[in-house]
Amino acid sequence: MVVFLILITIAIYGLGNYYLGLRMFRNIKKIMPFLSAKFYWVVIIFLSLSFITERFLRKYLSKNLNYIISLLGSYYIAVLFYVMIAFFLVDILRFSLKILIKGYKTPTVLAYANIFVAALIILLIIVGTINALNTKVSEYKITTDKRIAEDLNIVMVSDVHLGTIITERRLNKLVNLINSQSPDIVIFAGDLIDDDIDIFERRRYGEVLKNIKSKYGVYAVLGNHEYISRDIDKVKRCYSEAGIELLIDDVKEVNGVYLVGRDDQSAVRFSGKDRRSIKDLVWDLDNNKFIIVVDHQPRNIKEVKEAGVDLQLSGHTHKGQFFPVNYITGKIYDIDHGIMKNGDFTLVVSSGYGTWGPPIRIATVSEIVKIRVSKNK
Repeated sequence: MVVFLILITIAIYGLGNYYLGLRMFRNIKKIMPFLSAKFYWVVIIFLSLSFITERFLRKYLSKNLNYIISLLGSYYIAVLFYVMIAFFLVDILRFSLKILIKGYKTPTVLAYANIFVAALIILLIIVGTINALNTKVSEYKITTDKRIAEDLNIVMVSDVHLGTIITERRLNKLVNLINSQSPDIVIFAGDLIDDDIDIFERRRYGEVLKNIKSKYGVYAVLGNHEYISRDIDKVKRCYSEAGIELLIDDVKEVNGVYLVGRDDQSAVRFSGKDRRSIKDLVWDLDNNKFIIVVDHQPRNIKEVKEAGVDLQLSGHTHKGQFFPVNYITGKIYDIDHGIMKNGDFTLVVSSGYGTWGPPIRIATVSEIVKIRVSKNK
């Protein structure tokens, strides 16, 4: 069944690339009649396969070549996505005009409108790239009647996606940004790595993460991408060597506050073992103390609230990462970004620091989250 689904996916992707590639070629040919069909299709085939090919060949290629091939493939996916949307809108317009205007024929000048569309897509990619590289600090203040020893300054980071594209330079910036917030607790809410723990290990990302300065420690939960790496034992070891305490369906009391780290919902697909329920995790905790749940995916929020949790920290959504996917994530989750308060329960969802696939963010931001928890006066 899995093989069948893979073959279907490959077939759809291949046919989609051929259809969109053919339409692009016909439009480009009207403006650039000298364009060689063979050259064009060699470029399209290379770009369409590069994102996948890099994953199979990354052990045999140099670091820089891995980066270049993966980057080209990622940008190609973004361009193809917006080209598909553009063709869809153009087809609707043409179809509507043919219905409304008898004998309507597409004017030749419309072919030159493709220059405008192409320029707009290029502009979106450039703006999205700049936006993805500029990280903001989102700040939230939470007050509680619970017993806390002191005000807490929590820095939460999600979806860094360390790998081929998100590299040492971005990681060093992240560490410096975290340290500039003078955190009491630092929490990584899943998907610290992209899809290959071997890259994390070979490039010594753990040595960089050791430079994080946090009063009461650095903690993390697993995300779906840690499970995609298919070597959770190595993930655990690498996190430990980086000075990060991994909480997998586990509870840690930190300066009088409970940190409840949940296993990711994808665990059952990879290990066959479901995660513990939130009620099972918190049933014997002192309800007079502040309880923080860290769960990579912001799902089943009602169960968490009913379990007496005060604060949940999540990521995963990327807030869609680029327009118009942000509207889809907005419908899937109770909230896909920001803060939601319901009685004594608060949910904070980060759009994430890094990116998956195309290194762009359109209509969403790269961020780390700073949360100040203080006692009600």
